[in-house]
Amino acid sequence: MANGCYPTASAAAGPCYSTSLNNSLTVASSLTGSEIEQAFVEALYAAFDEDAEPTDLTVATVLNDLVPLSKLMAEQITGLRTWAKGRARCATTAQVDRRVRKLA
Repeated sequence: MANGCYPTASAAAGPCYSTSLNNSLTVASSLTGSEIEQAFVEALYAAFDEDAEPTDLTVATVLNDLVPLSKLMAEQITGLRTWAKGRARCATTAQVDRRVRKLA
């Protein structure tokens, strides 16, 4: 495991793969947690189908092919937000700058 590198299941199976997740995390910044989880599950299936260990390349390929719901359903999300404005209460409150006031 030198240099942040993990070997595959068998030494004869192939080279050591990097565990750098920076590239995958950059791609995944617009995804929800469940979309990221599903990408890893799909990468496991893809690697199993190829009779190999999953690598960061497998995950990156799956993430590259994934279309996030925020882009796929952008019009519906915008329409729902527009409809809800003034008709529904926000689940969270807006950040308020609360400064400490001194009482006299």
